[in-house]
Amino acid sequence: MAGQVGGVLSGANPFHYNSSSPLTLFLFQTCLILATCNLLHLFFGKLRQPKVISEVIAGIILGPTVFGQIPNYTETVFPASSIPGLNLTANLGIILFMFFLGLEVDTAFMKRHLKTALSMGIATLAVPFGFGCLLAIPLYHNYSSEADTGRNVKFTVFMVFIAVSMSVTAFPVLCRILNELRLIKDRAGIVVLGAGIINDILGWVLLALSVILSNSESSPVNTVYILLCTFGWFLVYFYPLKYVLRWVLIRTHELDRNKPSTFATMSVLFIMFISAYFTDIIGVHAIFGAFIAGLVVPRENHYVVKLTERMEDIPNIVLIPIYFAVAGLNVDLTLLNEGKDWGYIFASIGIAIASKVVSGSVVAKLHGLFYRESLAVGILMSCKGIVEIVVLTVGLNAEIISKKIFAMFILMALVSTFATTPLTQLAYTESYRKELNKTLAERDTENGNQENTKENESSLEDEHCANILSSFEDLKSFHITEVVTVLNTTDAISASLEFLNYLIYYNTHDQSRFKMVPKTRVLSNSSSHSTLRSKTKKLRKLWSKTTTEDNETGLTAIEEDVLGFDFLVPLKVIHLRLLTERTTDLLQSSTLYNDEPHFAPNSDSIIGIFDIFSRLGKVPFSSEVIFSTIREKVLNIKSSNIKEGNLAFLPLKGALYEYKGSIALNDEKYQNFNHIYSHILGINDLPSNFFNSLANLNANLAILISNTSSKMNVDKFAIKSFALALPNENLTSSDLLALYIFLLISYRNRGKSTNSKNTIFVNEKNLRFTEMLFNNFEDCEWLDNDNVDIIYVKSEQKTTNDIVTTSFIESLTRNYLSVEAQERLEETTFIVAEPYFKQKDLFSDEIKSAILESANLRFDLLLVHHFTCNITYSDVTSTPGKEETTTVI
Repeated sequence: MAGQVGGVLSGANPFHYNSSSPLTLFLFQTCLILATCNLLHLFFGKLRQPKVISEVIAGIILGPTVFGQIPNYTETVFPASSIPGLNLTANLGIILFMFFLGLEVDTAFMKRHLKTALSMGIATLAVPFGFGCLLAIPLYHNYSSEADTGRNVKFTVFMVFIAVSMSVTAFPVLCRILNELRLIKDRAGIVVLGAGIINDILGWVLLALSVILSNSESSPVNTVYILLCTFGWFLVYFYPLKYVLRWVLIRTHELDRNKPSTFATMSVLFIMFISAYFTDIIGVHAIFGAFIAGLVVPRENHYVVKLTERMEDIPNIVLIPIYFAVAGLNVDLTLLNEGKDWGYIFASIGIAIASKVVSGSVVAKLHGLFYRESLAVGILMSCKGIVEIVVLTVGLNAEIISKKIFAMFILMALVSTFATTPLTQLAYTESYRKELNKTLAERDTENGNQENTKENESSLEDEHCANILSSFEDLKSFHITEVVTVLNTTDAISASLEFLNYLIYYNTHDQSRFKMVPKTRVLSNSSSHSTLRSKTKKLRKLWSKTTTEDNETGLTAIEEDVLGFDFLVPLKVIHLRLLTERTTDLLQSSTLYNDEPHFAPNSDSIIGIFDIFSRLGKVPFSSEVIFSTIREKVLNIKSSNIKEGNLAFLPLKGALYEYKGSIALNDEKYQNFNHIYSHILGINDLPSNFFNSLANLNANLAILISNTSSKMNVDKFAIKSFALALPNENLTSSDLLALYIFLLISYRNRGKSTNSKNTIFVNEKNLRFTEMLFNNFEDCEWLDNDNVDIIYVKSEQKTTNDIVTTSFIESLTRNYLSVEAQERLEETTFIVAEPYFKQKDLFSDEIKSAILESANLRFDLLLVHHFTCNITYSDVTSTPGKEETTTVI
């Protein structure tokens, strides 16, 4: 004992377990478990597998199966006397996990889909339950002797438990898979969510029944008493306590808070621990009491989300991984040393998956889903995951099953969970989903008004025509049908609002002068996509505003063509929220938004900001929230169905300033493009292949790299200006799109006292640019030398000896900016086109130079790319200048 006081410096062995001071070894065990879990998840996470897979496999590796074969390893690292301490911590984690699971049960969602959820949930529980009862017969005769389990277990108890373990579905893992596969709002996803909730509740009830039977098998009277006490406790919590808790939280204004108070959080936790304590002492299990407590927390004003956000981190990061790792420690695969053992393993895997797939598919087909949709539902319902591990651990601790059966069924749980994602992707492919959505849309149209079909086809044709940019003449007819802002981080809000203010607002913020389309096609605050499209194909007169009144509909119809800048630009905001391992994200993505057709902006504070912004400017507005992992961001952007005539606007944070008080600590210069490029990916939480994958987006693209948003000494009220850089000798359609955006900003903000003269920097070889521009816009008084400057820039090219020369953007910033312009560079946004945006060679040298220069000189950069439907950029292998054939000068 004296040696322990002095620690290792006094010669104490840190791996010697001392019951009077168990903390030392516990801390080492915790560090080892967490490190192994997270290292494994680096690999399994890339395979889209839930973290529970990594945690259980970590336990198996650290247990007797792998590391346990090392001499003296188990006695040193995981001695038997230290396991109770790990179990205590792990059980605390699982109690909190079950409480969170109760919070995830959305009774309102169940009521809306009660018929489908009940039939699907009961069917996918009953069929595997029946096959589980059959499988229990040979298992009982081979593996349930007193020598195996430690006590004599009745067949009925054993059978019920085996049947329950075969029939449960892991609702938390299911939610995450639905989110990652972007199925949360599909018909199949909605069916699975409802059925998963029902299946979960019934599964826990049956598990409680099996535990009750196990704990009271010597006295049937005790079984009745335990059942009555459990049912009575549920009624007390679900009726009087639930409404009392809600009343107290309303009276204390807790539901209106942005974050629950400490007292409220403590009170809810106290209710949870009391419930867990009661169910434990009556002979059920503490986890059932925690689950019941989670059901009674009010869901109004997203209170369950706020509460979970406040208390979930330590349990999810530390306690729950220890629980599943300890479950893995109890798995000894060396016990499976007979052929019949592996025969039962394969049989249990086959029964567990096949019974769920068949029953789920049949019921889904009866509810009107297509074959592959139904198959996907069945596959998703076969997911075991977290819930199965908890069930098996409860059975092992209650001595219902032996360690050999525990190892068999752990393997079954791992395989069924692992197979869920790839099997779903195989059965329910992305191409099939697109065809399915198209079929459903056509069916809805057939059931509705047939005239809408012709109108939509006409709208799509006009949209395609309006998206053509092959000459200066097209600039007058071109118009953006909708600006789709993809908000990836909250840091980009201010930069995006500032740019949108110049792009879509008129100078007096009075949008009434702009041309509208029929009201039946006006946007709303809906998560569905806009159908607001202009019906103008060609423009003959620049300032013609003659209209007629449609006597039948009372709507304003456009009789003569107008300038392309005169059309109202709708705004859609897609909030791309990061989907993490946190329970909060699962709650928000699976229950708050589920299948509601209209997404309320007040459900998301970021959407609310843009909603207010659009209301102030009377701009048609729609919104959508997408939960996405980092690697799935581009796929989720594409799944939002951004159309050809839209402008996908992606604001990103660029160069970063670090401050202590008002003093800049970090104002470094970036050495090369790779340096700033990796910085942009990291600070915006983007995967390394983000821009390469974005090259396939079938829509016009504008990427705003804001290099001034984090600098504190930028004057937010300074005069803003825009500069257009046209480095190409022959303009491409992307150059014309950049020119259109520049002219649109100049047109909408003409006469603003806060706007300065804008500038166009043109390659000196493009001598006819000025002539062509003013000839085509000769009647536009706002486009003159007083408002727009045109400066020709000479940029040196590479010589035959490949001597490094100055790029276009470097030439204009160093040699063609006035002293005043250089001083105001941080208040300037440069617009540059990227015509050759493709997967292999993502950015041209000019664009790479522009990105690097903007970061070092601290000005904002807008990269513009025009989608040309008849060109596949990834297949182009010719030299620059030949990819696009839209040469105009």
